[in-house]
Amino acid sequence: MTFLIIGLILWIIILVYNALYSFLPANLQGISWVKICAIIVAIIILIIGVRQSVQEFRDYKFVYVSAKDGSIIKGKNFKWKIFKSTDKNTGDIIFIIDERHGDASDIIMSPDRQVKFETYNAVAGVGIRFKCPENQIPDFKIEIKE
Repeated sequence: MTFLIIGLILWIIILVYNALYSFLPANLQGISWVKICAIIVAIIILIIGVRQSVQEFRDYKFVYVSAKDGSIIKGKNFKWKIFKSTDKNTGDIIFIIDERHGDASDIIMSPDRQVKFETYNAVAGVGIRFKCPENQIPDFKIEIKE
């Protein structure tokens, strides 16, 4: 994480400094207060960019789910429980993100291998319905974008 932030800081400094300073005419580049202003603007944009990147990292919500029983293998900032059940009408396996209400399109599902599934809004939360036999359901990762 530290290496990522340091690299991001250096990249933003170089980018902003070049964008603001190198496009000025040569006679303006020689003025010392113009150099100082360009550096100050680069630092301000750097601070804003780093704060935004750190906030996005902190807000990242994901969970890796076991297909056998719906237990959480690992996760970050995921406050909801996951329940596994079977649809009584079709026999499809359903995983419910309990009490996660909102748009089902905010859910990004990444199974370990290619299978048919759908996400939808259910009464208890957001449902993930697999359209394959239970023994073919892989472990999967759920990300929530907000």
